[in-house]
Amino acid sequence: MAGTVQQFDLPRSSGSGRVQDGGADRPGQSTLSDRRIASQDAGIGRSGSRTEYGSVVTGLVFLSASGGLGLTTMTALMAKQLRGMNLSCALVDLDLDGGGMDVLVGIEGAPGMRLGRIRAPLGRVDPQALHEELPVWDGIPVLSNDPWSAPPQGWWDVDAAVSAMAGFADLLLIDAGRGRDLGNLRSLRGLPSLLMVDMTVLGLARAKALLHALSGCRSAGDRDQDSPLIACRPPMAVIGMMPTQHWISHGIDPEQAEEFLGRSVDVVLNPQPKLSASILDGRGLERVPRAYARALHPLVERIAGMATVSGRGGEPILLHESIRSGAVK
Repeated sequence: MAGTVQQFDLPRSSGSGRVQDGGADRPGQSTLSDRRIASQDAGIGRSGSRTEYGSVVTGLVFLSASGGLGLTTMTALMAKQLRGMNLSCALVDLDLDGGGMDVLVGIEGAPGMRLGRIRAPLGRVDPQALHEELPVWDGIPVLSNDPWSAPPQGWWDVDAAVSAMAGFADLLLIDAGRGRDLGNLRSLRGLPSLLMVDMTVLGLARAKALLHALSGCRSAGDRDQDSPLIACRPPMAVIGMMPTQHWISHGIDPEQAEEFLGRSVDVVLNPQPKLSASILDGRGLERVPRAYARALHPLVERIAGMATVSGRGGEPILLHESIRSGAVK
C-alpha cells in the first residue's frame, strides 16, 4: 500500500521500530505486516559478529577497489552456487552509491521490500516480517538497494536491516562495493571479506591501497568506529578479473600481481561475453558460466564448509576462524 507506514511495537519500550514503504514506484509494492516484535536477543556463543542489539551475523563481505568488475554479479553467482549445496543464503546490497542488485538478477519488477524503504529508529526490525516481504531470486531472498527511488538512510536503518537478514539465513553474502560509508555498521565489524581485483596496473594499485586500509582498520580496532571504510577483516580470498581482451593488453600476469600485492591471488577469471550480454539485455543472471563454476568450485566449497552448522550446540562456525591462507588451485 503506497505511502503508508507500518509500526512495530517493541516490548518494554516507549517507541517502535518500523519499516516504511515510502514510494509507489513499483506496482504491487508490499509493506511489512504490522506485528509485535517478540524475538529474543540471540546469544553470542562462539561465533558471529554481534551488533549492539544482540543479533549475530554470519556473512561474507564482497569488496572491490575498482568499479565495473562485476562485483554484484560475483556475489549473486556465489549465492547461487552455495544454495546448490543446500546452504541457506541471502543477498544484501550495500553498494550505497550504485545498488540495483534486483535489476542485475532480473527481479526489478517483483514486489517486495527494498533497503531504502526500511526505517528502524530504535535499531530493530523483525526478521520474520522482513523475510516475508523480500523478493526472491532463484530461492534466495534479496535485499536490494535502489538509491534512485528512496532518500538516504541513517546507518542505524541499514544496520538493523543486516541484523534482521541474519535472523533467517545461514550466510549473508554482502555486496559492499568499495566499502565506503559503511564504517558505522556494527553488524559488519569483524566479518571476513573477499576482494575482486582488476588485473591491470591501475586496478592492482587500487587493490593494494584497499588492502592496506583494511589492515589498518583491523589493527586500530574500535577506535576507528567513525571511519568511513567498512570495518571487516582483510580478505580471506582474492579473485582476479582479467580485462576484456584486445590487441593492446591481456592483463597482468597472476604471478606479477601476487608479487605486487604481497599475497596470493586465489582465482583468476576471464570475462564471459554471454554473461555480460544476458545482464545488459535485461535477462538477469540465467546461469553460472561453466568456466566460472569450475574455477570457483574449490572456493565455494571452502566457504560452504566454514558456514555450515556444527553438530555441537547448533552454533554456526565463524568463517574467519576457519580460514586458511592456502591459495585455491
